[in-house]
Amino acid sequence: MVIVVNEQPHKLFKRKGADLLIEKEITLLESLTGCDFAIDYLDGTSFRIQSKPGQVIKPDSLMTIEDKGLPFHKNSYKFGNLFVLFQIKFPETLDEMKRNKIASTLSSMKKNKPDADMDVEETVMLQEYKEEHKNSHV
Repeated sequence: MVIVVNEQPHKLFKRKGADLLIEKEITLLESLTGCDFAIDYLDGTSFRIQSKPGQVIKPDSLMTIEDKGLPFHKNSYKFGNLFVLFQIKFPETLDEMKRNKIASTLSSMKKNKPDADMDVEETVMLQEYKEEHKNSHV
């Protein structure tokens, strides 16, 4: 007897051996103050995932939850790990009151405080990237 197993992609989990990976989008607030969410596992159970108090999650951080992967082949009492890849959703804009509040709260972290009397020739503004900004000239 030959049994063929055809693995189908899952909407939440990606598999590599006994390890699993999920991608989770969290807000900037959650990345700075802590995240707390639940996931539905493959076997129908669900569990809660929390960050440690005071832990800051940076964009593209990869975190591990030990023993929450799949069972190892021929060693079903031992499990792989679950990895969580975090994407941070930043706000599109901030009004002046929110900017001032955030600046006040995070002012101790500011490294390079701009000088009003900096000796520069020009001030330029950043803008969102567009494909037509690429130079096609060699």
